[in-house]
Amino acid sequence: MPSTTEAGALAFAPTAPTLDAVLAQLERDGDRAGGAVSPDRRRAALTAFQRLPAPGTKPGRTWKHDYDKLDLSGFRWTSERMRVATTPLDALTTASADEAGDDRPALATETAAGIVHAGATYLEPAAPAAVPNGAIVASLSDGLRLAGRFADGSDAARALASVQGLVDELAQADRFAALATAFQNCGAFVYVPDGVVLDAPIQLVFAANEAYDDAVFPQIAVVLGAGARATVIERHLGEADALVCGVVAAHLGEGAALDYVAVQQAGENARLFTTRDAICGKDATVRWHVAELGATLVRSVVDAKLSAPGAQAQIDALFFNTGFQHVDLTTTTEHLVGDTTSSTVVRSAATDRGQGRFFGNITIRPRAHGSDASLRDDALLLSRRAHIDSVPALEIAANDVTAFHGATVGSLDEDALFYAGSRGIARPDAVRMVALAFFEPAIARFPTDALRDEVRTLLDRKIDDATGIEA
Repeated sequence: MPSTTEAGALAFAPTAPTLDAVLAQLERDGDRAGGAVSPDRRRAALTAFQRLPAPGTKPGRTWKHDYDKLDLSGFRWTSERMRVATTPLDALTTASADEAGDDRPALATETAAGIVHAGATYLEPAAPAAVPNGAIVASLSDGLRLAGRFADGSDAARALASVQGLVDELAQADRFAALATAFQNCGAFVYVPDGVVLDAPIQLVFAANEAYDDAVFPQIAVVLGAGARATVIERHLGEADALVCGVVAAHLGEGAALDYVAVQQAGENARLFTTRDAICGKDATVRWHVAELGATLVRSVVDAKLSAPGAQAQIDALFFNTGFQHVDLTTTTEHLVGDTTSSTVVRSAATDRGQGRFFGNITIRPRAHGSDASLRDDALLLSRRAHIDSVPALEIAANDVTAFHGATVGSLDEDALFYAGSRGIARPDAVRMVALAFFEPAIARFPTDALRDEVRTLLDRKIDDATGIEA
């Protein structure tokens, strides 16, 4: 039986005895815990985790991490809530502005609602902010209890069942999604009813508790009704050496539109494994915007399933690896029916000994005639020891489709640097300018000026911190 590290905390290991201890603790703590996955689903997910192979290719000359040999012990597993006097998001906004000189504009942006976790601990406000027009923004466990009011057989109930089915599907197909489902200990639930448009974003913040090395397994469920519109911002912050392994699942009703932003600034020794997927109904649009800018090892999977005519998916992703950072990014747009559209833009860079790899997939299923898909990936190497692999792929099983992909890997454009120098710009400043401009095709697709400015500021800071840029 796993040992108890302190009151309410377990020593984590991805084993059946640990899961038994987790289930016992969740049953004992009841509503005070953040568990929201049934014991049967957890056990099925752990079985899948033990059965499934490690994702991706084996390590080689450049990629150094072997997923089969990752040490996932040495963390503490908890699931609890803490009542706080103020709205946690307000407190975090103030602290971030003071610490960073108010250079995180999106944190200071007015929000429709938000939740904050410290590690896996949900910071429950004494007086939760009201969400307009019947929308729900809550911790996953609280949100699913509130969703119990959905009428049986209603569109909302069917959409929630679809999300939970998608989570189980991912857990049977992906090793880290299975681990996240088996040991889920926190998360968020977002529901926007039919026709409701939220003008301000929803923020979901996961801040690593620097006092502990936590094992954090968030599950985020997003359900948008027909014609609903929302922007959700998922953040990972903090300097702790955390393990974060999560799943995001979304269901978009007819004509709905979701902008989902993930900005990851975890500590330099943290490890993050996240799977995000969405099911899009007729004329629905999902836009994934992902910026992986922290942690030592990141595996990020971003998918979209276009399941009805008129559905659209847009994926924008970027990462900039410095030091010894490794980022493993996979995107997939799956055209299940015809008359669907997808567009993927990825920009990545690496310096020092940073390593990265990108697998970009476009899948067009049989009878998905009339699909239109594109993928563009560009990588920038800023030192001789940095390395990025790019592997775009097309799988087409239908006729009368439009699909293309393109990829480049290269160094700084000497012509652009020469031009800047001819205008009196010093070479270090020219390098910074050209490197930042390289990311613009991805940044420009992020929603709101505040988020775009924030990502530019974070990239600028990474250039300052890099030690091996060669130009």
